[in-house]
Amino acid sequence: MRSMRFSRACVAALFATLLLTTITAFAKDGRDFAGFYSLSQPKMEGDHVRITLRLQVHNNGDADVKNAVVSLRQRTGFDLVGTTKPITLLRLHDHVNVSQEFTISRHEYENWREGIPPELSIIYRANGKTWERSIQVSPKDF
Repeated sequence: MRSMRFSRACVAALFATLLLTTITAFAKDGRDFAGFYSLSQPKMEGDHVRITLRLQVHNNGDADVKNAVVSLRQRTGFDLVGTTKPITLLRLHDHVNVSQEFTISRHEYENWREGIPPELSIIYRANGKTWERSIQVSPKDF
């Protein structure tokens, strides 16, 4: 009787492992867009900082992206700071350089200087839908 319970538990564990492995293999890794950022020309204005944010965005997704904008949010994730000018075309497996001036909180600026990257996403239309995907960035001078 005890071995029968043990066998069922083993089969259930094996099935669960197989199912999770299969799902993980078909899942996207969430890194369709990645790149680098640098900061320049900070101007302190009380509790805010006007900064030029330079980005190099790589398209690692499934298709070309047309008429996209990059949005910047405060670390809360809800406070939209602004967007870049439209990117006409970002081809698959290619990159584009974008530069835009933003005004952010001094706290946000200090986070960036300490190595916490900006909260960036790319917004674009494809297949009749609007998509927003996060952009994973690392600091780099370029």
